[in-house]
Amino acid sequence: MTCASKSLPNFTDCTFDGRYELTKMLGSGYYGVVYKAVDLRADPESDSRLRAIKIIKKEGRTPAELENIRREVTLHGFVSDHPSVVTVHDNIEDDKYFYIILEYIPGGDLFDQINGKQLYINNDGLLRSAFLSLIDAVEACHDLKIAHRDLKPENVLTTPDGSKVFLADFGLATTKRVSDEFGAGTSIYMAPECFNSTAGPYCTRTADIWALGVILANMISSRNPWQKAIWKDKDYTRYVNDHNYLYEMMPISKEAHAVLQRIFTINPLRRISLPKLRKAIVNLTTFFRPVDE
Repeated sequence: MTCASKSLPNFTDCTFDGRYELTKMLGSGYYGVVYKAVDLRADPESDSRLRAIKIIKKEGRTPAELENIRREVTLHGFVSDHPSVVTVHDNIEDDKYFYIILEYIPGGDLFDQINGKQLYINNDGLLRSAFLSLIDAVEACHDLKIAHRDLKPENVLTTPDGSKVFLADFGLATTKRVSDEFGAGTSIYMAPECFNSTAGPYCTRTADIWALGVILANMISSRNPWQKAIWKDKDYTRYVNDHNYLYEMMPISKEAHAVLQRIFTINPLRRISLPKLRKAIVNLTTFFRPVDE
């Protein structure tokens, strides 16, 4: 795959729509680039004048792919008023590009906070605050009958101190409660039913809850419990055969282990609900294994 930045012009220092001055490229993926921008019509003294603008090239895309981008923006927009979801301020398209004007979040993504800075290690208060805001974002989506389907740290932005998170990137989001589209998402965070076509359609929202469990394990330990929740993955197989495996493998408390077990229930019908998960996180004493445990 080629990063989009190699096939797009450099928009730095350009002014878009007579309003947004693009000052710096923040990132690039296969589908588009994201720039930091300044809203020239906003109060010059206000932090709210900063924006992130995602630019997606239309050339080479099928009509179905173009409609998928419009669907992503629409579904994101439905929930973007929630305080733990990145706000969609506007979206514009011309003959060549989509321009999605987003809230600018200055802290980077959750992946860097977890793995680069290891910000949450042995910090119960910070981890609890961040994870609760992520639960709230996902619950807001589900309340509007939207499943995200690609929950992972790279798709979650944070405040600089990591205490609050903002859900982003709704490219795989769906309003379908039940799906027969297998393999959609990022494999580490996908629930087992998302791989197993022989078991029939799966619930997209309970699959989101499984992904939250993997993110929680990441935040506690800076490690992944497995690479794929399939039988060929030796770590996943060990977990299925021995539900104490995660406690033995990761530096987690017994309380955190109990929560993860309720999330990583193989039968999605028995998986913990988001309200119960939120309550469990609020009541949990510590995520980390005490010295005497």
